[in-house]
Amino acid sequence: MNDTKAEILRIANELIRSVGYNSFSYANISLPLNIKNAAIHYYFPAKADLGVALIRENIDGFKEITESWKMLSYRQQYINYITMHDYFVKKHWVCIVGSLSPSFETLPEPMQKELQTLINLVIAWLTDLLEKGLESKDFSFKEPPRTKACIIHAALLSSLLMNKVLNNDAYKTIQNGLLAL
Repeated sequence: MNDTKAEILRIANELIRSVGYNSFSYANISLPLNIKNAAIHYYFPAKADLGVALIRENIDGFKEITESWKMLSYRQQYINYITMHDYFVKKHWVCIVGSLSPSFETLPEPMQKELQTLINLVIAWLTDLLEKGLESKDFSFKEPPRTKACIIHAALLSSLLMNKVLNNDAYKTIQNGLLAL
């Protein structure tokens, strides 16, 4: 990938996670890169194109990281998932799902579809992990695995949002509760 394009995506990713999609413009990206807005439009003609590219980057990143965990125990994969957002907390960011979901109705349709793809991917992966872990007795819970996956994902998502608002240990508190599975 071209360095300029990669830097545009990096800065846009940080902006989405810190201030949200609707709160930044191409000027917020071009200024730190010392480029003209036209350079951003070259790679991403519309802001929706940039949004779609960022969500797809997250989809690819999730697939890549979970694939790298395949040889780990179900418990270790679960721990990795529960702790994968630690870096965001240090930066006072939220995950891309937490950033984009509240404004879902205002997002362009291609972004909505990609966000749904990302969430479905995460829930499907987590459901599968929980099913296998339940069968192998690595995990113990009473809910159906898909229900448990949704509860876990929702708890992590809300913990990142609460932590950002309250600037406290909500994320770590919820994370510790989830690790007790």
